[in-house]
Amino acid sequence: MLALVELGIITPFVSETVVSEAFRKLQKKLPGCVDHFYTLFKALPFKIAGPDDYDLERAKPLINEKDAPIMAAAMTAKMDWLLSLDKHFLNEDWKGKVNFAVSTPGDFLQELVSLLKEES
Repeated sequence: MLALVELGIITPFVSETVVSEAFRKLQKKLPGCVDHFYTLFKALPFKIAGPDDYDLERAKPLINEKDAPIMAAAMTAKMDWLLSLDKHFLNEDWKGKVNFAVSTPGDFLQELVSLLKEES
């Protein structure tokens, strides 16, 4: 994925909620790695996405309360894809409910390869 970012093929966004959750889990499970993770995270070209109030209200009926801020951040940032390994995002048909695709990173890469082959 990072190679795709470096080539300018994709622009990575990450929700403020996901960043906070990742740091909390890392502090709990691997406290010795927090400084390294922080350094790596700061070096990566992520754009931080936060939800606006309107999109947060739109997301609440779509998904559980814990994941609504993540869904809303994707809406606010007008993302093309939301990548997740969370079953709450993956076990739902989002067509007609949101204006972006939702998939695993692996499925996204397969779809991207297909799209690039069609263009060539």
